[in-house]
Amino acid sequence: MWSGTRREVLPQRNPLSQADVMIVGIGVDLIEHVRVERELAKRPWKTADGVFTDVEIGNCERARRPGAEYAACFAAKEATLKALGIDISDAGLFREVEVAKDADGKHSISLNARLRKKAQQLGVSRVWLSIASRGRRAGALVVLES
Repeated sequence: MWSGTRREVLPQRNPLSQADVMIVGIGVDLIEHVRVERELAKRPWKTADGVFTDVEIGNCERARRPGAEYAACFAAKEATLKALGIDISDAGLFREVEVAKDADGKHSISLNARLRKKAQQLGVSRVWLSIASRGRRAGALVVLES
């Protein structure tokens, strides 16, 4: 029989503070790098192409593996649109999701124009983003929290 003192593994939380937080949407996307690399081989991407912003193009082009970085960025955009419940047939919406990367390499999402308005209507207060890129694939998970 164990007679040691009890140790808390997880911090105690106020149950009332948890009641105000709700998951508004979840989106997941997975893409193969080769799809993106084929498009890049045809010609370099520009903002006018409609999917990536200038900031994203700059970040992806500076990456060690631009194709993998573009794929991860695209997956994050598509996962965000799915989390918002948006029909992804409007290519112009992809530019309204901007994927940024800080100095530590952590990705984040900014919503602009119509998507910001949609998020406000849904009561979104925080966007969580996780990106993984391994082997031939990149994937993203987006969670919208109220």
